[in-house]
Amino acid sequence: MKLNIKLFIGAFISFLIITSSIMYALSILKEEAVNNYLTISKLNAKSFSKGLNQDISNIEQIITNIASLFDLEKVDINNRLEQMQINYPQIRSLNILKNEKIIYSSNIYNLGVVINNQNFFPKTLFDDNILKVSTPWTGRDFISGNDIYNYEDDSETIEKSFIPISKKIETIEGDFKVIINLNSDYFINSFITNIDSENVVFELVRLDGILLLSSDSTKSIGKDIEEIDILNKTIKNNIYTGVKDIAGVKYILTSTLTKNYPIGIFVKLDYEKNLLSWNKKQYSFFIIIITILIISILIALVFFFLYNKKREDEIKTHKLQIQEQEKFKFLFQDSHFLAVVLDFEGKIFDINNLAINFLGKKAIHLRGNNFWDLDCWNDESRKTIKFFIKNINRNNIETEVIAIDKNKQERVIDITISSLDTENGKIIVVIGFDITERKSREKRLKQAYTVFNNTRDGIMITDKETKLIDVNKSFEKITGYKKEEVIGEKTKILRSSLNDEIFYNKMWEKINKFGYWEGEIINKNKNQEEFTEWLTINAIFDKNGEVLNYIGVFSDITEQKIKEKLLKEKDDVLYQQSKMAAMGEMIANIAHQWRQPLSVISTAATGMVLKKNIGISDEKDDIESLLFINDSCQYLSKTIDDFRNFLKVDKDVRKFNIHTAIEDSLTLSSIKVKSEEINIVLNLEKLQVYGIKNEFIQVLINILNNAKDALESSKIKNKILLINVTEEDGYIYIKIQDNAGGIPENIINRVFEPYFTTKHQSKGTGIGLYMCEEIIKNHMKGFLSVKNKEFKYNKQEYKGACFIIKVPNKK
Repeated sequence: MKLNIKLFIGAFISFLIITSSIMYALSILKEEAVNNYLTISKLNAKSFSKGLNQDISNIEQIITNIASLFDLEKVDINNRLEQMQINYPQIRSLNILKNEKIIYSSNIYNLGVVINNQNFFPKTLFDDNILKVSTPWTGRDFISGNDIYNYEDDSETIEKSFIPISKKIETIEGDFKVIINLNSDYFINSFITNIDSENVVFELVRLDGILLLSSDSTKSIGKDIEEIDILNKTIKNNIYTGVKDIAGVKYILTSTLTKNYPIGIFVKLDYEKNLLSWNKKQYSFFIIIITILIISILIALVFFFLYNKKREDEIKTHKLQIQEQEKFKFLFQDSHFLAVVLDFEGKIFDINNLAINFLGKKAIHLRGNNFWDLDCWNDESRKTIKFFIKNINRNNIETEVIAIDKNKQERVIDITISSLDTENGKIIVVIGFDITERKSREKRLKQAYTVFNNTRDGIMITDKETKLIDVNKSFEKITGYKKEEVIGEKTKILRSSLNDEIFYNKMWEKINKFGYWEGEIINKNKNQEEFTEWLTINAIFDKNGEVLNYIGVFSDITEQKIKEKLLKEKDDVLYQQSKMAAMGEMIANIAHQWRQPLSVISTAATGMVLKKNIGISDEKDDIESLLFINDSCQYLSKTIDDFRNFLKVDKDVRKFNIHTAIEDSLTLSSIKVKSEEINIVLNLEKLQVYGIKNEFIQVLINILNNAKDALESSKIKNKILLINVTEEDGYIYIKIQDNAGGIPENIINRVFEPYFTTKHQSKGTGIGLYMCEEIIKNHMKGFLSVKNKEFKYNKQEYKGACFIIKVPNKK
């Protein structure tokens, strides 16, 4: 009877324990469900943050494109703005303001509207060229809008809202302000379309706490948010995720920032509504589990009362097992080591499962063997183990040996050999730990420190206060400071006076924001000598995002900077030589062009004098002669202007017309003056390109004069020069093709080398095409190439050299 009562009490206690465990497990599962919703919330927030950042980045590019409209001649800016808006559903309108008044707009009804509200954020003191965000406006655009959002107003104008963003642009006509009105509905609809849930709230918040838009119709847009503490945490850590009570409603909330703009994103999931289905499943699951548990306990009780026959035998067996376990409990109490029990002769008595698994053999095959005879040992390990076992005393012996595991892999084992006294006599216990990975890590650390000390770049490691805690040998060599001199000092000891506080403030601003910085900096060594270095600084963070250390890696580039300066001076000399060569040839061209006009002037003047002397002159003939003289003088004046424009020192990169540059090049080159037999065929698209026009003309003159020389030295009767200008895949191609037979294949790859020429030294310096390639590659970010090409013209086949200029088409 007493046994039955105890049994029922035990069953009841077991029921309570199991029930409590189930409830606890369900609470864990519920917590896991909440964590899943937190993860979903975080992923949605990050996804829309990335998308919003890209949208605003595209809009910022539009503002840049708007600035370029002022560079175009005779362009209808209002029409261009309207065309831009068509392709962007995110945009309500594009507006250009001068003195706060809209002077251009994609919405003609906005023209003339004065924008008095300047509630843009952030408020900048110095750099006014950053993108700013205003508070929301009501209505569909400025002409019908109100700059104070009144959510309680029932008028039709508040059915729509928009968010103005602004940025200053600099144009040839002066500075303007561009305001683009963002379509609030677009961003809300985009979120709702991509989220499969009715219980999610999507909000955009300005970083000063103003609510810009919300998918929750009860929220007051344009006012300060209640979650300002969450916003501050987000600004500090870039993202916040958690469960939060807001205005009496419990939310699963994620707040994150856009990468480049002062806007935050809030994604809120209603905690109770999203977990409603889970709570229902939890209740059903609990009922089913409790029912199964009660049935199981009843079945167990029935079997317990039926089971009694072999109880005494099981107790005896259990006692024997306990005695056996007590005998070897020290051997198996920890499963992370290899354990072997030996008799005092060194023969294996027992071995644990981890050791068996390591050797890949069953224990029955190992018992009775000498421990040192196992085939896992190499000769040295075998001798060491045998010596220690044969000479064991009461002291523990520790050593490291090499063993081969079942996969034929060499492992390092740290073994401890001990002797123990038992009831059955003395035994030897061998405990082994596989320390292969630890030894490998130690080796890698040693290698890393060797690299640290022997790399050519200087390395310095500081604490979070920028105090030096370690430097390598290259640091000592470059700076002249010994390690013991700088440990504990701040990195300011290397600072020179050539980098001002603004430079260092920007550097640390980037490190604090992105965790790294790299760039060129001038420091001073121990002897106070300045040197230029390329420095990379990386911040090392702990798991909480706090800075632990800074690591700076730098290389001395002083000599490299000197070489770059010398190379630039060399290029300037080559450029000047090329310019002078082109100038000399042009002067000869101009002299040739002046002969005919001067002859006309001389003939007309002497004719008038002669007629006056012999008395046969009349007013009509005199006027005609004077007109000839005036035309010739105008031609001479134009030639002087062309020559002066070419010689003008112009280093400004600007947009110019390619077809105009080609026509000027033909005028200035000798190809028309000296080679009237050459048929010049032009196929030009009216395109514009960025660069220095005079340098581009110099490139064309060099190529044209080379083509002229090649054509004149050939025996071809029909001399042809084709010039084509086309636009393709974002590049402009200028192809200059002659039919002079081409460049010999054995030298075609050398024509752009400096001082390489096939002409007599009186005719060529060999730097013309070299400078052409330098101008196109370095100044216009393009490519210059040449190849021999066959082509057809007027049904005739020809072959000649084709020079190809490829430059980016920056619209």
